[in-house]
Amino acid sequence: MQFSTIKSLVGWAFQIEAVCLVKVQKFGEQQTSPAFADVTPHDLKAQAAMVMLKINRLPAEQRAVLWALHVQRETEMVYLTTHTPCRFGFKTDLDIIRKWATGEGPGCRELGDRHHVHYSTASRYEKTVVQALELLMHKAYGVLEGPHREMLEYLVYAERLTA
Repeated sequence: MQFSTIKSLVGWAFQIEAVCLVKVQKFGEQQTSPAFADVTPHDLKAQAAMVMLKINRLPAEQRAVLWALHVQRETEMVYLTTHTPCRFGFKTDLDIIRKWATGEGPGCRELGDRHHVHYSTASRYEKTVVQALELLMHKAYGVLEGPHREMLEYLVYAERLTA
């Protein structure tokens, strides 16, 4: 099994973890993708479970970032607000985290109107929150890339951590 980057491996593991193993095969349809032709569904599930085990052993804030990003779980998004500045309150940080993870949420103008500040101030604040989230995300991917080196075509974080 080969994956292009650690992001695709982690995304695959979350997807396999959430999918039921029962699948109805249509007549003439290939059972699995060509990349996994020689691997049974149970082996895929076991491999995904090993990746998820390493994800779940990460520090809590790094694990929460990956769960929020890949599964969009609300509980992790709420937890992540404890690691953000909360300058404009919990709800604002939660909206920014939700927008970062799902792509849906209020814009800077709406956040600025809500707190009676200029939209550029809200935009700068949003950038600081997103920077904090992306720092946690990159740390998590960096930690996970090492043990899965043989499964990846491109190493993104190995060069950054050694340079």
